[in-house]
Amino acid sequence: MRSKNVRLTLICLLPIQIIALNFFKDNPKWIETYYSAHIYPFIYKTHVFFFNNFYYPVGDLLYGFGIIMIPLLFLKLFRKKLSISSIFINSTSTFSLIFLVFNLNWGLNYYRLPLNKKMNLDLKYKKNELINTVDYLVKSSNLLHNKLTDHKGEVVKVTYESDQIIEIICRDFNFFQKFERRPFIKKSLWSNLLNYMGFAGYLNPFTLESNINLNIPKLNFIITAAHEIAHQAGFASESEANFIAFITSLKNSDPYIKYAGLTFALSYCYSELLKTDPVSAKKYMKLLNPGILESYKEISRFWNQYENPFEPLIKESYDSYLKANGQSMGIESYDGMVGLVIGYLKKNNVYKYKFD
Repeated sequence: MRSKNVRLTLICLLPIQIIALNFFKDNPKWIETYYSAHIYPFIYKTHVFFFNNFYYPVGDLLYGFGIIMIPLLFLKLFRKKLSISSIFINSTSTFSLIFLVFNLNWGLNYYRLPLNKKMNLDLKYKKNELINTVDYLVKSSNLLHNKLTDHKGEVVKVTYESDQIIEIICRDFNFFQKFERRPFIKKSLWSNLLNYMGFAGYLNPFTLESNINLNIPKLNFIITAAHEIAHQAGFASESEANFIAFITSLKNSDPYIKYAGLTFALSYCYSELLKTDPVSAKKYMKLLNPGILESYKEISRFWNQYENPFEPLIKESYDSYLKANGQSMGIESYDGMVGLVIGYLKKNNVYKYKFD
């Protein structure tokens, strides 16, 4: 009887949660001031205390357990020949509980004040500003590439092991707010599966572990680590996480990390310029060192070998998930970093090509 009352309570909480989320969407300052600045850091520290000492990602184990148990539970329900109302009560109450934990644990960060407003960045830009940014990124990438290789046609080979990359990124990550406890990244147990899903990494919203696909190319690994830490720090927006990955990499003292950040931002800004001014875009690609172009091709070849009929369906599901959580552009929101990059470079006068 008590169990049934709990389930009914959870069902009653579901519409209340939806109403509350609509309130938060219209009041991002409340989320920024109370949840993201005070409540979430406490939740984060608690999760670090419980999960950081495990070498393997606990969240991956929980997902694996869930994948095994869900069909077994459904089979059990059908064997018991439960009524439609009982099945509805069980499934809806379970969804309500997961929905509640997800939002309280991390999901409310989707509704915080946009980063461009906090940093006073203008997201609107003119074509010449985009061209200036591509010019800066091309010249900066070339200069750093020349320092890291013997000739322009050579591909930059990151000599660090994955654990070393994780150590550098976690040690030097500092953006906006710095938690008393360091970020923690883990290598996903499901890396081979992530290859076919088309994902380089993800944040587990229940354990707050940043999980990285161990198989991806090193430059991809560097940016993915910084991107997932940004999520871990409470920045749920994909475009903001991409932007933070770029800025924190650019500021990093390690040349390989810096190089990964520059070439990452260049790929997005070039794609945007290609849409508006293909002639200028192709002109700048001709100025890029051949070794940098080959790095892009290596990353493309890696992902292309895992293309499969299910990947578009998975990406479509993720697109729907993002839209349901306030990111109207869905999976295309990753591209939104371009406006943030241009706004930041303009405001901080970072258009310079010397790296010490």
